[in-house]
Amino acid sequence: MALYALIGYPLSHSLSFRINNAILNELGDFYIPFETQEGMLNRVVEALRVLSRGFNVTIPYKKSILVYLDEVSEEVRMIGAANAVKVFEDRLLGYNTDYQAIKKLSKDLQGSSALIYGAGGAASASAYALFSLGFKKFYIFNRTRDRAEALAKRISLWGAKAEVVEGPVRADVFVNATPLGMYYDDSQLLSFFRKGGYSSTIDLAYSLNGTNLQKASKVYVSGLDILIEQAALSIEIWKGIAVDREKMRSVLREGKG
Repeated sequence: MALYALIGYPLSHSLSFRINNAILNELGDFYIPFETQEGMLNRVVEALRVLSRGFNVTIPYKKSILVYLDEVSEEVRMIGAANAVKVFEDRLLGYNTDYQAIKKLSKDLQGSSALIYGAGGAASASAYALFSLGFKKFYIFNRTRDRAEALAKRISLWGAKAEVVEGPVRADVFVNATPLGMYYDDSQLLSFFRKGGYSSTIDLAYSLNGTNLQKASKVYVSGLDILIEQAALSIEIWKGIAVDREKMRSVLREGKG
């Protein structure tokens, strides 16, 4: 029996426990939440170093987790954020399965430019996924300008063009890299989106019935698909096994877990 976990705050709306336990429980393992308030991260991480075989990291700790990691993958170095950690011989190894999932699910999106709404770890992972798929121009919108400027600087180091914007601009793909539409009111997000004329959407927020942003989009990559894919990739890193994505999805359809 092995313990796996999710750390972040808040976690009350998360579906991660259901989809991860759909796979891990059959192996005799367990996946549990550690709702981690500000100031508790160090204690939780060090406890999981001892007690667990791995854990996921979500809002707001995808960037701040890096100082605790002993080794990181190439994509984590490029993105500056991690969402999956493997515990191996008392060492914490960091990965970014958000990036891997978004890249896989977005490969058919057309265009070369993207508007990134948000500037956290998920925003950086989304931008790097699109950059890896050939996107060359990024516009960054965030309510805190210095965070947007930091992301723009990171993107420019990859060799792409990045610009901080104060409102909607024309781009091929709109990326919602915030919890708006999941935890919080999404009216401002929808107004922004409708003014931009975007041809397709990547929405990292998720809902079992689809978010309002997805319903307003003609072509989109859903946050639920990203959630399932990044979870499956995390388990594959932890366990070294192939994971059935449809089993994860069926748990949500059937209301199990």
